Amino acid sequence: MARPRTKEDERREEIISAALQLVLRVGYNQVTLADIADQVGVSKGLISYYFPRKEDVFLAVLDRVVERMDVQFERYCSSTARAPEKLTMFFVNLFGNEKRARRYYTVVIDYMAQAIRQRAVQEYTQRIYDSYRTYMERVISEGIASGEFRKLDPGRCASLLMALMEGLILQWFFDKKGFNLDEAYQTCVDFMEAYLLPPELAVAAKPESGLQPGADALASHLALPPQD
Repeated sequence: MARPRTKEDERREEIISAALQLVLRVGYNQVTLADIADQVGVSKGLISYYFPRKEDVFLAVLDRVVERMDVQFERYCSSTARAPEKLTMFFVNLFGNEKRARRYYTVVIDYMAQAIRQRAVQEYTQRIYDSYRTYMERVISEGIASGEFRKLDPGRCASLLMALMEGLILQWFFDKKGFNLDEAYQTCVDFMEAYLLPPELAVAAKPESGLQPGADALASHLALPPQD
């Protein structure tokens, strides 16, 4: 049974929400505890009571991001959809809403810059990557077991897909003239159909895919190691 929320819990959540809004507005480096206090409408001393250092409140923001992400990804993985459809849910989550994508990556990029210098932020950033990889690997493994995906190394495939997705979203974030999010989404779908689906299913799903000719070469690189 969950512990009832107290007034302190509610105040703490209010501070975290205010910190997140400020990061989205002006960036991590520009935000101070005094700014957060002004946003919440309390004294700086009260903010320091809950979060003695600026780093503490922003680690709490990261914790919230990870928790929400885990809940969402678990919902994808637990759905009754087929494996390719589940994987597509990850693409929609990232590329399906321009405003949400910009807000999310404003925070992520800011924190990644801090991770270079702060060990605690590095650990949270690693948690985000681990979570993303674990859930995608789970879907890919499911697809391999059901025959919907080729017999490839699920971990390598998950890492490669993550690299593609993040590379596309970062390019879009800094240079929207290159392509739009619809094109980024379709690129990921094309990649999945060309490299993960078995040849007969890939042809049926995407006969004109420009990525298809390279599928066998990449599949060889990602294939499971031979069993003794």
